[in-house]
Amino acid sequence: MKLLRLSACFLMLHSVFYTPSVFAQWFLGQDLYTSAHQRLLEGKTSESFESMIQAWQQIPIEEQRTNLDNLLTLAITEDCGRSLSQGVLPKWLANLSIRREVIQNLNQVMLKLSITGETSVPISDITFTLWPDNALISSSPINDESGHFSVETQRLELPVAAGLYKITITNEEKESWSSWIILTSPSIKQKIGWKDSKNWHIEKSQLPNQACPSPVLSINLYDLNDLSWTPIWTEEIDGRLPTTLPEIDVPDGRYWLSVGLIESRWQGDVSILDIQRITRPVDAQATTVTEE
Repeated sequence: MKLLRLSACFLMLHSVFYTPSVFAQWFLGQDLYTSAHQRLLEGKTSESFESMIQAWQQIPIEEQRTNLDNLLTLAITEDCGRSLSQGVLPKWLANLSIRREVIQNLNQVMLKLSITGETSVPISDITFTLWPDNALISSSPINDESGHFSVETQRLELPVAAGLYKITITNEEKESWSSWIILTSPSIKQKIGWKDSKNWHIEKSQLPNQACPSPVLSINLYDLNDLSWTPIWTEEIDGRLPTTLPEIDVPDGRYWLSVGLIESRWQGDVSILDIQRITRPVDAQATTVTEE
């Protein structure tokens, strides 16, 4: 069965890469690219991933970057990225997520990168750097009493691009853990958008990755007067995603509504999330939420 999947992958990869110039440059004189391709076809996914890391470290040109991005996307179809890395999180890190987010309200688009997780020892510092030296995050995260931590970028000017990143996490006992992370290209298509204050539309992916979980819809309602921005109502739904806000029993008042479409994959033990979120102000009267 695995051989059959690899044969299908080979046909896909051949169609993706085969143009006269790109195909020639891919296989001639590019040992790391050839190695990454060959090892993936042999079912050696983690070894292929190591070759991709080395290829990104050589600062590839645009054509090579596209080829690496396509190859990683193909590798993820095996088991949603679980086999990409054999590295495991340290005992003091229960889980780790890297979140790339596009937030669209009625007037502007905001870009955000955040890192969240759960630890048994408070985290003192997190760095997340685009190879070789562009630090997107380098600061102390927020730790809470339950062991959760989070840190995020200031407002970004450009989407977090495909490429090689280095993450380093240090806890208060001076223990450190580092890993290479390769991100695929962000989606250029907005998949979720408003119809009106209570309804939105979601575009279905033409070729969903069957190895990965179905997208999740995250709905949050915030009190505009609460500066902590803690949601007063929240719901996460997978499977059949709704496109209408349900009736919510909240007091009359002004609120902020946020609806996010979350797509997830893995890189070994690390969860990587791509989130498209739409937000807008709404008024609530009795149990009916209406447009402001």
